Amino acid sequence: MSIDISQMEELRNIDQNAREEIARKVGRILARQENGNGNEDALQLAQLLVEDVAVSVREALAKELRTCSFLPLELVSKLSQDIDQVSMPFLMASQAIDDAFLEEIVRSCGANAQQAIAQRSCLSEAVSFAISDVGSLDAVCCLIENDGAEVSERSCNRVVERFPEERSLMEKLAERADLPPIVVERIIFKVSRRYGEYLSEKFGLATDYASYLVSMANRQVFSRTLEMAPLSEIDNYLKQLMAIEGLTSDVLLNYLQNGNVRLFTMAVAVRLGRPYEAVEGKLAQGDKKIVARLLEAAGFSKSVIGVLLIAYERLIRGH
Repeated sequence: MSIDISQMEELRNIDQNAREEIARKVGRILARQENGNGNEDALQLAQLLVEDVAVSVREALAKELRTCSFLPLELVSKLSQDIDQVSMPFLMASQAIDDAFLEEIVRSCGANAQQAIAQRSCLSEAVSFAISDVGSLDAVCCLIENDGAEVSERSCNRVVERFPEERSLMEKLAERADLPPIVVERIIFKVSRRYGEYLSEKFGLATDYASYLVSMANRQVFSRTLEMAPLSEIDNYLKQLMAIEGLTSDVLLNYLQNGNVRLFTMAVAVRLGRPYEAVEGKLAQGDKKIVARLLEAAGFSKSVIGVLLIAYERLIRGH
């Protein structure tokens, strides 16, 4: 398509359907190029079309420009801040918008723009955090459901802080494959707090007893989730627990009672400061004396070791 600059000023007098077709052709020309060099005429015409009074013309242009990776900031800004019919598809897919601009839009524009950005096929950690930090509930839900978004631990924590009572959102967050175990634990305890209150109110239970029941459920759910995590993540979580003196005999007993062999093995390894494989090899022998020596070296008393050994034997027999 050859663009005659002298005809640009006459654009407003052209039939709307014809302007829509021009918008599509201009968009295709720009989208075919790897950079903006040699397309000044098309860019100038696009600048006129983005100001067109007809929504359908601007929509046609925006649709074609989604695959263009070199658009001027002024053009990107106008399309991004147009009415939803024009801006949302563009924000959702445009390759010309960098992370800094996306983050600016998230923090300054409305919920619909946030939701569109949250659905992009690929989102950086910085943009994902911006949505987690200030985005609407719908936008955050879209983000958490987006497997192409890089959702970091700080983003997860921000979501939990902002929407602790949104059970469906917490469940969606827990389903993410890249969710750190430490965040899974926070989610479970946030969600379960509501059940403790519910039990107390519905059945007239003492608050302490209701909390006890909930904590038991928490441990089982979290243990099952953690058991499926990569060993590196389990190791990291248990080391954090050890650092705050939380890797106690109660924790190891809970792992044994719930059949969490990997967790129990890694917990012993962390307390001993030994590699997982070395401890796994020792436990695999199934010798009570060896298990007892490992637990003793891990710092447990004889009475505690006796309780752990009973649970360990039950687990082995069950397997």
